[in-house]
Amino acid sequence: MKRFLQLLTLDAPHRLQVNFLLVLITFIYFFQFGVNDIWTPNESFYAEAVREMFESGNFLEIFYNYEPRYNKPPLTYWLMAGSAWVFGLSEFSLRLPIVLLGLGSVWLTYLLGKQLYGNQGGIYALIMMAFTVQLLAVKQYASPEMPLTFFFTLTLYGFIKGYQENKSKYLYMSYIALGLTILTKGFPYLIIISGIIGLYILTSSSFQWKRIKHEIGMLKLPLGLPIALTIGLCWIIFMYIKDGQNFWEVYYRETFGRALTKDSPGLQPLFYFKVITWSILPYTLAFIYALIYAMQRKRRIHRILFPLCWLLVMLIIFTVAKGKIPTYMIQAHPALVLIIVPLLLRLNPAGWSKKILMATFIAPSALIVALNFWMVSFLNLSAWVYGLAGLSLVMFVFLLVSKRGNPINRQVVIPFWAMFFILFSFATLLPRLEQYRPYDIIGQKVNQIPSLSVDTPIHIEGTLIHNIPYYTQRKALRDATVASIQSHPGEKLALIRAESLSEFNSNYQKVWSGLIYDFPSESQFAKFIMACVAADNGDLKKFTTYYLIHQPLKK
Repeated sequence: MKRFLQLLTLDAPHRLQVNFLLVLITFIYFFQFGVNDIWTPNESFYAEAVREMFESGNFLEIFYNYEPRYNKPPLTYWLMAGSAWVFGLSEFSLRLPIVLLGLGSVWLTYLLGKQLYGNQGGIYALIMMAFTVQLLAVKQYASPEMPLTFFFTLTLYGFIKGYQENKSKYLYMSYIALGLTILTKGFPYLIIISGIIGLYILTSSSFQWKRIKHEIGMLKLPLGLPIALTIGLCWIIFMYIKDGQNFWEVYYRETFGRALTKDSPGLQPLFYFKVITWSILPYTLAFIYALIYAMQRKRRIHRILFPLCWLLVMLIIFTVAKGKIPTYMIQAHPALVLIIVPLLLRLNPAGWSKKILMATFIAPSALIVALNFWMVSFLNLSAWVYGLAGLSLVMFVFLLVSKRGNPINRQVVIPFWAMFFILFSFATLLPRLEQYRPYDIIGQKVNQIPSLSVDTPIHIEGTLIHNIPYYTQRKALRDATVASIQSHPGEKLALIRAESLSEFNSNYQKVWSGLIYDFPSESQFAKFIMACVAADNGDLKKFTTYYLIHQPLKK
């Protein structure tokens, strides 16, 4: 019992404590992660592209809805395809590499914390990185954010370990990871990572040019940079040779073009500061306090110099860039939590300062515990889920009043446990959402139509439901009209709105009907949840009845 209580309060022996935390985090990351159909739109692009790779046998070129997709480099697609090759094509296999790389990103943040601040620093970094809100939102979403975060973090971990310990093998690992980062999201990340490393070397060398020259010489650039570029640019070169300007125009628009020419309402200098205020909840207050506290003395700044350079470069580059997307900050999450760690380890403020520090962890945790009870009631979750909310309250009170072990440890772990229980509670909702997401059922109905040609496209009236190509295993014709469906030559297959059904004669067979979310994106997840809750209560205004109709080929 004593050892178990030590595990709860972060006071157990280091290896045992790390293993215990990783088991808990892995459980939450994997719980219910494969129960939902492919989400629309972004996850659909990757899932369908992988399906078409297997259909065509071509794993070098990327197609979505049978049209070239040059938008992003291929590594995320390849990782998903590798998983599908082993486990078969399914939601589970497509999301598996994403959730594994999410766990890998948490592990790398632990290693960074350990490298910079010792064993306990690694544990603090581990638990704070694992349950930040924005990371949780993409941890099992088949898209490039998690692979990018993993390889980005691996690049910087390899650099700092190789740089501090003067070990070439870690520097070369960093260059390989840099190449994989570029192969995940594009060559602008070469500039971002080079900026972080360059600023760190300049500031840690106190701008002494002889020392800077020596430090740069340690980086093995003549061999390392070609390694990174060879890995990172191989696919870009291949596609440019194959498709020329058609490829380059799209790829450039999605990389430098998005940063330099995308229309935006001005510079928005505070955009990413606002993102930070919610993206690393429940640790936002602790981050702000730690940053202010560190800035008061040069010695304290030196302790957070590496993560501070990491954060500053990303803020500057993405603030200057015209395109503003909140997910760009996910790769800064390790830096954000690493800025908090030294305050917890060595900077033990007294008096009111200590009380403020404690409040930055306790106040958000109290809100999360209260939110858990409200969520169970509002979402009408199963009665047993109230038990999870009750456990979160018991854990909160125990850690708040307990005198066991290190008080800083108890303080840091309070948000971790609050998040653990609310995530567990929320995940029980995910299967219920599928009654309003009938995409796999539509696919089954389509593929059960006797003698339906694989070449017959599916028309979708008025929009494009992005995962329909994946589930129906055929091309979807978007923004269809009654006239375009009726005039299409040969066999006809269409997903139409209920009000259009009367326009189609008895030659069309009704294969299926049901409700579909009547917005083009489910990525605004909170709005989708609210729509589902309203639908449970009889308010269906965010959903439309669709009919799947089929007209066989006339003989």
